[in-house]
Amino acid sequence: MSESQQSRVYDVIIVGCGPAGVSAAIYTKRKMLDVLVISKDIGGQVLLTGFIENYPGFEGVRGEALVEIFERQLKGLGVDVKIGEVERVERDGEIFKVISSEGNFSGKAVIVTGGSTYKRLNVPGEERLIGRGVSFCATCDAPFARNREVAVVGGGNAALQSAELLSRYAKMVYIIHRRDKFRADEVLVERVKRHQNVQFIMNSVVTEIKGDKRVEGITVKDKEGNIAEMKLDMVFIEVGREVKADYIKHLVRTNEWGQIVVDRRQRTSCEGVFAAGDITDRPYQQAIIAAGDGAVAALSAYDFLTEKGY
Repeated sequence: MSESQQSRVYDVIIVGCGPAGVSAAIYTKRKMLDVLVISKDIGGQVLLTGFIENYPGFEGVRGEALVEIFERQLKGLGVDVKIGEVERVERDGEIFKVISSEGNFSGKAVIVTGGSTYKRLNVPGEERLIGRGVSFCATCDAPFARNREVAVVGGGNAALQSAELLSRYAKMVYIIHRRDKFRADEVLVERVKRHQNVQFIMNSVVTEIKGDKRVEGITVKDKEGNIAEMKLDMVFIEVGREVKADYIKHLVRTNEWGQIVVDRRQRTSCEGVFAAGDITDRPYQQAIIAAGDGAVAALSAYDFLTEKGY
């Protein structure tokens, strides 16, 4: 990093470059602010999405293609993007110090969008078949399950809600849970039980996801060690999310799940720090919602800087 970059104070530093971060960068840059984006990648969770049909402006687009558009937009606006990991954000008076693998940077405001990651099963075939039948989002991909046999792995509310949604499309939905009792709300469990095309497989874990170019089946092991193979078309993994906010949580208020608490203007409990996307306590994790929140965070940051007289 050059000496000029070390001494430079950006108007806004954006952490993360998924839909929320890209949106925040576009809006802050169009406000003629001096903006830096630091992220481990461009695209975030969109990179793990096979095909997207619920993003306005596109009748259907692959995740990789949408990320390419993100990159072109950022480049066209001249946004300074550094690919690296943010290690910590500190406050030094009115200025924020962002410590990263790419160096240390200073900013008058920070927008945190480095969202969350889906927990994985960490079994053979899972990583290779993401977007090819392995999904982490039933809301996104349920229509692709039409007339197919699918499995939902998990036992919390998200898993049961996904199964209920999928039952409207799929020929058969198998819910695979490692315990003998669900963590989900009982009223939700009872509601899902009423669907004739939903079957529960308890005390069992998925040990492998099979398939060449697409998911073709799974291997399941029960608590006695018995192994069975199931032919399936899709696997929806709903075993939770991990929020990556360790680098900022000492400055902002978080909830019991580690998500950053924000108000309607995406402001956090720390003046000058804004947050958007899956890292916040918003109830829904969708790309379009993250993008909208990113725009709100950008406009709020602009108002903050204007009011401060920067």
